[in-house]
Amino acid sequence: MSTRDEHKHSHGSTCDHDHGGGHRGHHHVPSDSRKLGWAIVLTGTIFVAQVVGGIYSNSLALLSDAGHMLTDVAALLLSLFAIRLAARPFKDVSNQYTFGLRRAEMLAALANGVTLLVICVYIVIEAIERFSAPQDILPIPMLIVAGIGLVANIIAAWLLHGSVSINTRSAYLHVMTDLLSSVGVVVGGLIVLYTGAQWVDTALSLLISVIIFKSAIGVVRETIRVFMEAAPGHVDVEAVQHTIADVKNVVGVHDLHIWQPAGEEVALSAHVVVESLQYGDVVLNAVQQEVARLYNIHHTTFQLESKNYSKKCGSCEYQVDDAQMA
Repeated sequence: MSTRDEHKHSHGSTCDHDHGGGHRGHHHVPSDSRKLGWAIVLTGTIFVAQVVGGIYSNSLALLSDAGHMLTDVAALLLSLFAIRLAARPFKDVSNQYTFGLRRAEMLAALANGVTLLVICVYIVIEAIERFSAPQDILPIPMLIVAGIGLVANIIAAWLLHGSVSINTRSAYLHVMTDLLSSVGVVVGGLIVLYTGAQWVDTALSLLISVIIFKSAIGVVRETIRVFMEAAPGHVDVEAVQHTIADVKNVVGVHDLHIWQPAGEEVALSAHVVVESLQYGDVVLNAVQQEVARLYNIHHTTFQLESKNYSKKCGSCEYQVDDAQMA
């Protein structure tokens, strides 16, 4: 039997993903773009108002919220750019980018997360200085601007809620953390207004930094997993391997890889050892169907190998021992 016959791949599955399943991965592009556009207008307007109000009222909490709002504007702009870049047709992209430019969204999400962490550090440093040298705050201007920002953040969060893309979700997290911090600023302004406790403003800025930090860590962790090509957390790699191995006429499975080319898309490749290559089409169809049905993985590439070829598969990262081949 020829080498070509022994190396039978599931090209049909790959094409099916690109043409039949590919739209599933990018149906969010038009709607997310519109949502991001409106959110950018809202956050940009409120950023200017918060800077002016924060300087006038001398509120660190309000200025911290304004700084976070600035990162929101940058994050939303970056997310919008990344979505449009990732949506470019394959034919418009260099052949060297075999997955297109879809990971541009992941780069944007990572940049957003790192920026949030930097903002946390800045807020903490400023808060420590304020505790050492307390400053008077004008609560009424602080409350007016914070209230306007709260309303704007509620609208922006509503616009971005339910987004599928991790990139847009990272932008949504920016808005949600800013929404929570706006609530904190309003509460802090009321406390300062009725009790005169100026330290509350500084304490609230620290609380805002904790909220931002928790959100940022989650985004950074998820994007790093994608870039390190780890299997998605919801996919049990060992279970997938057993599923493939349990298909009739399959003798063994090795060189199994599961990763995310882009945010929500999952890809899989594996070497599948079969009893005889005469069962190739039947096995290939069965394996594809099981993986799609049980794990919702549609972008698959399977290399079918005979038992004799598999024993000398020098390029295989994970070899099959003789016990498996018995």
